[in-house]
Amino acid sequence: MSQPSFTPEQIEQIRAQARQVRSVGELQTYINSMFGTRLTYLETRFLMDDYALELAEAKPSAPEQKPQNANDPLEGDVVDEGGGTVRVSVDPVTRPGKVVNGTVTFSDGKTATWGLDALGRLSLSPTQIGYRPSQEDMIQFQEALQEQLANGRRGLRL
Repeated sequence: MSQPSFTPEQIEQIRAQARQVRSVGELQTYINSMFGTRLTYLETRFLMDDYALELAEAKPSAPEQKPQNANDPLEGDVVDEGGGTVRVSVDPVTRPGKVVNGTVTFSDGKTATWGLDALGRLSLSPTQIGYRPSQEDMIQFQEALQEQLANGRRGLRL
């Protein structure tokens, strides 16, 4: 089954709605009712990937969070002794062939996409051809990834 074609205006409507919903199913329901389509869940995920649509983040139900200083590392960040930061994020849409995937920004500002397959193999694809992160950054990346996955992000453990 082929995906229906959407006009640029419709894509913008879908993009705006995606920022307000918290699940692929909610977005699928919106698209099907608004545009009279019959997209499946998987087709909706493909549409999200094709147009880089991002869903609203679920609000944590923590009773109280301390205010964050602008200089403090973000959650999922690991600070190295030289002051650089490795930032790991988990994508809301899982790529085909992966159990979980996301992006990483190394302490030198270079980025890469990463993925973990069903066999537990970790892949890393730098956006700059030939880039190799430092050994320290790789260790921090793996530690930050393990922390993200163990602390509520899919409940996975490396």
